[in-house]
Amino acid sequence: MDSASAAKLGVVATCAPSADAAPTVKIRASMRAVRSAIVWPVIVLATVAFGVPAIFAALLPPRGDWFLRFARGWARTLLAVAGVRVRVLHPERLDRSRSFVVVANHESFCDILVLLANLPMQVRFLAKRSIFRVPVLGWSIAAAGFIAVDREDRSRGTETVDAALRRLSGGRSVVIFPEETRTRTGDLLPFKRGAAHLALRSGLPILPIALAGTFRVLRRGSLLIAPGPVAMSVGDPIEVSGRTLRDREAVTRVARENVQSLREEARREVA
Repeated sequence: MDSASAAKLGVVATCAPSADAAPTVKIRASMRAVRSAIVWPVIVLATVAFGVPAIFAALLPPRGDWFLRFARGWARTLLAVAGVRVRVLHPERLDRSRSFVVVANHESFCDILVLLANLPMQVRFLAKRSIFRVPVLGWSIAAAGFIAVDREDRSRGTETVDAALRRLSGGRSVVIFPEETRTRTGDLLPFKRGAAHLALRSGLPILPIALAGTFRVLRRGSLLIAPGPVAMSVGDPIEVSGRTLRDREAVTRVARENVQSLREEARREVA
């Protein structure tokens, strides 16, 4: 065998996967499946344990404020059980004394847990109407004044906007995922204009937040949970005073650009 042939074989041998690689991957997948099978029942039990008293707490005035004590405990418990460690970047930008229209990218159901556990303000989420039908969870968020979004019936959009404006005028912050759905690929999707519309109508600033790592923890369409680090990067508020509804496109574009930049920072943190 000449040296050239030997070199080629050497390259092939170097590049080819080792015999141990496939079994290792299978073992990891099996461990992940076993862990998920253990974690999900705990998640259900925790949801009931926190959710039932949260329903009654949500009815105490001011509506929903007491609910958040239970919601944050629920979120932190689920993150801990799932083995998710969250690092918040620029926490000093989270001003609990102000109201914001909070916008964040949407990679996973875990995004909601991360935001609930780490946002210090009185927040209300915009959520799919179908979630409000989930026993205990749906009942509790409805009692707390979370806002249902009906994506199949856009004629109810005015009702949604009015409900969100009432929360904002009451000193709360509203959390919106402007992509309106979880990404299937991990890429940032186009932003809808609803968040900008709310900010311009209310005169309140947009607070951009980016999340990284949640896509790997729990992907859309999967029940397999992978423990690991998550980063939440908080941006500077985007002030909208002096702007009008005609600026919705521009404000939406600025918000997405901010989230994109913050997301790159957050992804470096969990790389």
